[in-house]
Amino acid sequence: MRRALWHLYWVLVVGLYAQAAEFQINRERMTETFLQLVAIDTGAENEAEACQWVAERLRQLGAESVEIDNASQKIGGTGGNVIAKFKGTRNAPPLFLNAHLDTVASTAGIKIVRDGDRIRTDGSTILGADNKAGVAIILEVLQTLKERKLPHPPLEVVFTIREEKGLLGAKALDPSKLTAKAGLVVDGRETPEEIFTHSPTHWKFEVVFYGKPAHAGAEPEKGRNAIWMASKAIAQMEWGRLDPETTANIGVIEGGKAMNIVPDQVKLVGEFRSFDPARVEALINRWRTVCQQVAEQMEGRVEFKFDKTFDAVRVSPDAPIAKLALAVMREMGIEARLTRTGGGSDANVFSGYGIECLVFPTGAADIHSNTESLILPNFYRCGEAVLRIVTRWGAEEK
Repeated sequence: MRRALWHLYWVLVVGLYAQAAEFQINRERMTETFLQLVAIDTGAENEAEACQWVAERLRQLGAESVEIDNASQKIGGTGGNVIAKFKGTRNAPPLFLNAHLDTVASTAGIKIVRDGDRIRTDGSTILGADNKAGVAIILEVLQTLKERKLPHPPLEVVFTIREEKGLLGAKALDPSKLTAKAGLVVDGRETPEEIFTHSPTHWKFEVVFYGKPAHAGAEPEKGRNAIWMASKAIAQMEWGRLDPETTANIGVIEGGKAMNIVPDQVKLVGEFRSFDPARVEALINRWRTVCQQVAEQMEGRVEFKFDKTFDAVRVSPDAPIAKLALAVMREMGIEARLTRTGGGSDANVFSGYGIECLVFPTGAADIHSNTESLILPNFYRCGEAVLRIVTRWGAEEK
């Protein structure tokens, strides 16, 4: 009896080990792909080189079709969204995979430092792990599928441009090119435990107050101070975190010509975000009213420009892609949770195209700063989780 139990134990151990090995990606190769990607500067609307680089990799990996679209003709700069399709090995709904090629700032002259389990720079530039870690993960998953002939559904892969400029590449993409209804935007943060299913509606505003110039010492009475108008309007609103779902910010103030001239113009640039779209609209209406009232009271005028950058994302915890992601993470010994982020991503746009998108983690930490790093153990676990999700999607359908 004891011998039989030991035999069963070892069968289970060997089986689990074999399963883990099957889904283990080539870690050093994925790291090398990441390093090659960050060596290509994509921080100044100049993604063309990176687009060609990943398009060639996708062709080598056996894509059924690879296309670089004409997004840059619509939004400026160079390059275009890279759209690739892979045939599935099973009859299942297609799965969407996305990451963006651009970085928030230039990485020209980047100097890489490999510091134990982290990759960072010498501090003179950002690293670009946001989002080249996501690109590297997707490319490694595709290569692993091909090498090991792992079962998978049809795949629709999109590497976007100009995400950091307001999700412009995704907005310029023709959604008719995609048929998938669920997928992963591999553009999350450092910890594998957090999978984003909710993000807010975001509005950007530009408000310009106009006054009247005058000599500040000799005859200030003849002037109408635009900066004073702006400050009075700002003081009537609340800024920062307004409630658990809503934030407001003034990020830029531009105006004035000299200390001895009553300023006749000032521009304010800011934003409102909320997981409740109605709350954002109420803030916009209040801000417009306040600015108009102040301008009239101070005998000036004001102009507005409001732009919705993206709509909120809300993926139900009961959505198949969310349930599968949590199940896969549990199998890997990771107690992940579905949570929300105050930031936006291409998921906000693709959600509007009818694709339920999880924003999946990458292992990138301290993004948008020169202390940005890639935490390698997390990077590898995220890559292996994406591989498992891809192989499991639609597995119940024969």
